Amino acid sequence: MKRSTPNIPPVLEFTEDFLSLLAWARDEEVDIEGQHFKDLTFNNEDFSHLSFRESLFENCDFSDCNFEKIDGRDLRFKSCSLSNSSFAEGYFNRCEFFACKLVGADFFQAQLENFLATDSSFQYANFSKTKLKTLAISQCDFSEATISECKLTQIKLDDVNFSQTSFFKTPLKGLDFTSCQIDGLIVSIEALSGAVVTTFQAAGLAKLMGLIVRS
Repeated sequence: MKRSTPNIPPVLEFTEDFLSLLAWARDEEVDIEGQHFKDLTFNNEDFSHLSFRESLFENCDFSDCNFEKIDGRDLRFKSCSLSNSSFAEGYFNRCEFFACKLVGADFFQAQLENFLATDSSFQYANFSKTKLKTLAISQCDFSEATISECKLTQIKLDDVNFSQTSFFKTPLKGLDFTSCQIDGLIVSIEALSGAVVTTFQAAGLAKLMGLIVRS
């Protein structure tokens, strides 16, 4: 799998007044680009319909915020909290998340492409009707998340917790779960066709088909 990485300039501009910058970008209908956002805390704010380009977010807390229909390209998030925020109908391309919290985040009908997440929590997150293409996910928690009616293309998984995750109406053909936790996985028998699992995992999934496995 070949994933395109973010194109972020080596020198970025520090933003002193984040809200003023966003208000200006909204009024002028221009992209926000080449910025380094650090140590910012804004909760319950409306950041919807904004476009961010070639920027770094570091140690920021944007929990419970509205990022609906955000257009994000070439972005990197480090040690940020975006829990319970909405990214519904948003677009992310060439974006990376390192050690971030997105517990309960809503990605309904969003599109994620060339996306990397590592050491991050997406527990209880909603990915209903989301398009996921060329994703690398490692050491992340997706337990009890909802990944329903999704189109998955070129997904690489490494040590991901999918305990009690729902893959309702999401075909899993080609996904390699052998390094992942999938106990209590919620999925239809048809959607499992073509998924790659260990012998131990297969024994657990057999219960979905009403089979009794004896050693």
